[in-house]
Amino acid sequence: MRVHWERLGALPRGLLLLGDAACHFNPLFGQGISAAAQQALVLKQLLATAADNSDPLGWLQLNYFEKLAAVLNAPWSVAVADLIYPETTGARPEAFEQSMKFAAGLLRLAAQDPEIHKLMTEVQQLLKPPSVYNDPELRRRIAQVMN
Repeated sequence: MRVHWERLGALPRGLLLLGDAACHFNPLFGQGISAAAQQALVLKQLLATAADNSDPLGWLQLNYFEKLAAVLNAPWSVAVADLIYPETTGARPEAFEQSMKFAAGLLRLAAQDPEIHKLMTEVQQLLKPPSVYNDPELRRRIAQVMN
């Protein structure tokens, strides 16, 4: 389940969330620990500069939740695949059908090309961002195998 903490406004002072408390994913995707590690890195980076501010707790909280949203976008873009099942509750994102067709084409291509399979695995395991799929040549190849 994804909550957009950065949009909630005033939260209890000093509240920070990590791991499944911030967002939990289908364990089949194997992203929970990787996402939590990325969140911890964001926190570490922010803690290094928080003391330089007049309100370190307030500054830390505001900046953390903004950066948390960005960190969660990548694993969440993979997790929305669960919405393909009718019994999965939640709003389908805009252009959901097209993104599922793209994903099916990517899977077909990955079954034929070990380099594409490796790339897809790297994105799913949060080693590379989903933006790698925007490569024009890759998109052309995926479009060739899409139904």
